[in-house]
Amino acid sequence: MPITDEQVAVLRAQLRGNRAEHLRLMEQLDSTEVNEFYPVLIAAAFIEAAEQYFIKDGEVADDTQIIDFVAQLREGNDESSDLINPSLAESMIRDLLGKGEMIDAEPGVKFGHQIVIVAAIVGEKQFTPAELDAFLQSARSLAEELLK
Repeated sequence: MPITDEQVAVLRAQLRGNRAEHLRLMEQLDSTEVNEFYPVLIAAAFIEAAEQYFIKDGEVADDTQIIDFVAQLREGNDESSDLINPSLAESMIRDLLGKGEMIDAEPGVKFGHQIVIVAAIVGEKQFTPAELDAFLQSARSLAEELLK
């Protein structure tokens, strides 16, 4: 089963900060979509967002930039401060960038960190609707590749 338009719409609503629409659309997904396919879409969006943010002109961000990003993420609002384990978030980004290994975490905890990091990067980049669509299409394509 490929990533569906409905799953992408759930993520779009979440990244736009439209909580009510996100929850409404999420309720329309079946349990397989919620538990198996949507997490792959989130993982792909995390990869796309982190690579766009932390790799500039082939240059990979250093540890200080990663630490600063996570610190700013946690300072951004009280909810993120409570949700984000800085060691885990930093290790997830380092692992993706080939600069270290991710520390052990439950899948649900990792999933939550991925969502928060993606939302922070997309929010900071202030994508236009067309840019958000392009980002989501890239994440969808990557997710479909990951599912093969």
